[in-house]
Amino acid sequence: MKRQDSVSPVRVGVIGLGAIGQSLLKALTAHPEMQVTAVCDVNAALAETTARTLSASAWTDHQSLLAAADLDLVYVAVPPQYHHAITLDVIASGRHVLCEKPLALTLSEAQDMHRAAQAAGIVHALNLPLHMDPGIETFRRLVREVGPLRRAELTLVFPQWPRPWQHNPWIGGRAQGGPVREVGPHMLHVILTTLGKVTRVWAHAEYPAHDPAACETAALGTFELEGGSLVVVSCLTNVPRPEQVSLTVYGSNGTAGLVNWASPVLAWDQGPLEAVAVGEPRVPAGERLVHALVSRVRGEPGDLVDFSMGVRIQAVLEAWERSSAVGSWVDVPST
Repeated sequence: MKRQDSVSPVRVGVIGLGAIGQSLLKALTAHPEMQVTAVCDVNAALAETTARTLSASAWTDHQSLLAAADLDLVYVAVPPQYHHAITLDVIASGRHVLCEKPLALTLSEAQDMHRAAQAAGIVHALNLPLHMDPGIETFRRLVREVGPLRRAELTLVFPQWPRPWQHNPWIGGRAQGGPVREVGPHMLHVILTTLGKVTRVWAHAEYPAHDPAACETAALGTFELEGGSLVVVSCLTNVPRPEQVSLTVYGSNGTAGLVNWASPVLAWDQGPLEAVAVGEPRVPAGERLVHALVSRVRGEPGDLVDFSMGVRIQAVLEAWERSSAVGSWVDVPST
């Protein structure tokens, strides 16, 4: 696609106006070089109300939006089962695309999307808010400092699932949702970019006996990394404990970790884990993402997570689900 005029705003369409779409919408509208010109949701009243506040056009059908609206970039914020079809339509229309995570429901779908985006020569990005977070960057430095990896532990605990702010029923369903599929991509991104490739997976998931459509309530598993080191995974929901999303890395000389998603901690020898100061100020994740999108759409440098990472994450998730189904180790497909 041709380089954008540096004076005119980047025109954005948003497809999907649920909790996540609405959240990033604030960052999109706050950027002085972006203009949300069209919004789309199957809920006509929600689309109209949102559009009115933005002086944008409202749509209930994404294909009609793509055919009629003047857009440079489209944000796909619909439930995961619709990512594949809608994103391919966006790519076919020649627009740049930002997609929610996980990239798709299956590895083959994710690979389709990546291939199509590459062939079209468009900017393609995945919304992973931990990307370029100063706490994560500090954690990566600490992992290098504590010496060769012995083992890592990923812990996910949620007192309620879906969480109170998640009003989308699919998040609690087995077909699309669940904590591993919903939260897992964030931490998998950190693991893959910090500890290396996951080569095989063992997993066991527990589901409610009375509701075959419900997502997992608990899970245990292991990621084996290239080189043989292990990441032990524990997930538990609906327990009387505060939310916990943490990653602990045991090195030969010390221990590095993340608590509360992105706060780095460190321990030397047998000492306690202690908070580590993050050297630079934290810019809100949405602001970082939107700034990078504007730069890339204008043909300038911008650090984004592209669909290739979405494919890598999807390969691990698919191996996890297959392992849980068959009860044995499963190799992660090569991507």
